[in-house]
Amino acid sequence: MDEKRIAKAFEEILEAIGENRNREGLEETPIRVAKSYQELFSGIGQDPRKVLQRTFNVKKNDYIIEKQIDFYSMCEHHFLPFFGKIDIAYIPNGKILGFGDLLKLVDILSKRPQIQERLTEEIATYLYEELRCQGVFVRVKAKHLCMTMRGEKKENTEIITVSSNGVFEMDSQKRFEVLQLLNS
Repeated sequence: MDEKRIAKAFEEILEAIGENRNREGLEETPIRVAKSYQELFSGIGQDPRKVLQRTFNVKKNDYIIEKQIDFYSMCEHHFLPFFGKIDIAYIPNGKILGFGDLLKLVDILSKRPQIQERLTEEIATYLYEELRCQGVFVRVKAKHLCMTMRGEKKENTEIITVSSNGVFEMDSQKRFEVLQLLNS
């Protein structure tokens, strides 16, 4: 990531909105923005598959669920944050991941310019393809600052997206079960 270019571009933004980039309080802002972008967009260029390689063998293929995973991302349409909780459920096929690896997957995919629908689908697809599990179900609940700070200005709007693969697409009973578990 080119911090100098980001800082220079942000100086231009300050000037374009009519602000004095040299006034007290803003003097270091372009550099601070550039440094924050290093973290906010740290998922760019990372291969999510790498965090899904370490698996553990299991004898039973019962539900694995990790709920209420905090995340934040940047809306690629307005470059404003959206944030919320992610629930991930899967049914293994003889092997499982460590819970921390699911968190790493969420971080890599959310720390890039995103839309919520794609984020949801990418998490489900990477897990399903790399783990070769029986099924994956992902639910993302988020608030979008592009909807609360500008545009429609509806503060309490929550967007929910779902993506599923495998048995959760074909078996309505399994889908019902996983929703019951996620909502408990």
